Amino acid sequence: MLSRVADSIYWMSSYIERAENVARCVEVNVQLTLDLPMASTEEQWQALVTTMGDAARFRQHADTASRREVRLMR
Repeated sequence: MLSRVADSIYWMSSYIERAENVARCVEVNVQLTLDLPMASTEEQWQALVTTMGDAARFRQHADTASRREVRLMR
């Protein structure tokens, strides 16, 4: 039983670390878009989607990458 609990804690911490990394990437992207002109923010959000490896899934959800569309994708 102790092994099972240790395994569960290991995977839970792994998922939490992954979520922190994704949140950090989104936060950096938000800060970068504040400095860009409005016309080029779509490219910045598309780069984030591609970097995270969700480009194919995102295309099923929306055609263009915007802050709103990326935040709504789950």
